[in-house]
Amino acid sequence: MTMNILERMQTKLGQSSEVMARAGVRLFEGGYAAENDTRNAIWRCLLCRHGDDCRDWLAAGRTDLPDFCPNRGTYEKYVVRL
Repeated sequence: MTMNILERMQTKLGQSSEVMARAGVRLFEGGYAAENDTRNAIWRCLLCRHGDDCRDWLAAGRTDLPDFCPNRGTYEKYVVRL
């Protein structure tokens, strides 16, 4: 079955949310100052060509930020270490 564009977007954004949750990224809690970073991160994720790599990274149970992720630099600014 072929995914339509909305399903693909939903899949990618779901993967992005899981990556952030596992790595302790609190991008959406950055308040007004993080608005631009949030918008750019969403677009980079939607346009990213590493969806299969991301899926494999998630399946491996990793909690670091993936090297292949185009949002790595942005996410690193919002990591909260507990």
